[in-house]
Formats: sequence, structure tokens, C-alpha cells
Amino acid sequence: MTETEAKELFDRIDADGDGQINIVELANHFKREGYQGKLRDKVKTALEADANHDRVIDFNEFQQMVK
Repeated sequence: MTETEAKELFDRIDADGDGQINIVELANHFKREGYQGKLRDKVKTALEADANHDRVIDFNEFQQMVK
């Protein structure tokens, strides 16, 4: 995924446009994508990208996650 593609996806998930993806935005994204499984597990796995443990994913952390 290119940086441009990553930024576009990040911006789609970041519903409130604050430059961070929070738990609610992650859950809503996975629901929209039709994820059929334990949503809690999917969000928990995605939050493993939260390198500074502030419970949100910024763009730098997101880039590492989608590599």
C-alpha cells in the first residue's frame, strides 16, 4: 500500500477528522467492511499498532500497521 493509499484509508476511518483513530472509529470501520467475527478481537489486534499506548492510532502507527 502506498503512502497516499494509506492516508486515504486512514482519513476514511478517522470519522471525526482529529488525526487519530479511536476504538469507536475502528469498530465502525470493521462493521462497515462486513467483518464477520469477534469485533472485539479485531479492534484489539488493530490497537496493537498503538506504539505509545495512548489508546488511539495516529497516522505513523497506522502506516506501520498496514505495511
